[in-house]
Amino acid sequence: MELKNLRTFQAVVDKGNYQRAAEMLGYTQSTITIQIQQLEEELGIPLFEKIGRKMVLTQIGEKALEQARELLMAADKLACIGEEEQVLGGSLRVDIVETLLCYQMQEIIKEFRERAPQVRLIIRNRNCLKITENVKDGTCDIGVCYAVDWNREALQVTPLAVDSEIILVASPAFTQKDFATPHQVKAVSLISDEPDSLFRRQIEGYLQEKDILLDETIELWSTEAIKKCVMANLGFTFLPRFVVAEELKSGKLIELMTPISGIRDPVLCVRNKNRWITPAMHLFMELLEDKLTIK
Repeated sequence: MELKNLRTFQAVVDKGNYQRAAEMLGYTQSTITIQIQQLEEELGIPLFEKIGRKMVLTQIGEKALEQARELLMAADKLACIGEEEQVLGGSLRVDIVETLLCYQMQEIIKEFRERAPQVRLIIRNRNCLKITENVKDGTCDIGVCYAVDWNREALQVTPLAVDSEIILVASPAFTQKDFATPHQVKAVSLISDEPDSLFRRQIEGYLQEKDILLDETIELWSTEAIKKCVMANLGFTFLPRFVVAEELKSGKLIELMTPISGIRDPVLCVRNKNRWITPAMHLFMELLEDKLTIK
């Protein structure tokens, strides 16, 4: 029985269809079809059935998936055997939300590199939704974020011993400070990042609930750019307190006292529960739990 066919089977289930599994694994869709057919022939059972336009697992396919995951985890564990007794090596891919990456992770990354210099550490800035997707499909090993689409069958989510206070901030020259009174039309701009950003979704949800309409949204994909535009009184934003702590202390920014300002988002470490924890993963997660402190 080919391990690659089992990995393809797992990918089809995790990604939802043949096409997405093919994109993740770098195969053509016809190759995915052939590999699933080979596996079904080897097992002597149908793994999927077509209901409407969807391919869903058969009852026996669900049992096969559970055992396939166990086999793949065992294979990954076997591939790493002996690594704990040797110099840490290989690669580690970690996706981190920008605010944590830019303002909180430097000491952790530095210590990891000092303790595991032979590991090829790949750090990427991604939003929370993308981190969830990447952990599920295996394109990253660990995710560090605030909130995730928690698929309990695929994800192991560990809340770290910190959370982040998210506040509404603006320039001292900002005049329309009332975001508590409902049913307003305000000629001001929200300055935020991409639509899938957790903070943007939270503040837009609050504004919709309060029936507060804004002039426009200025969309920037850099936290530093957002801060500079807010300090220039081009609008207001919603960010973790630690991101704007220096500007608040210096008076370049002020907090807008509203019901949503001060909500807390837990910081999470996310991994795929169906994958073996390599020694490099274990070290990085240990550093996260021991050293991540948000003030």
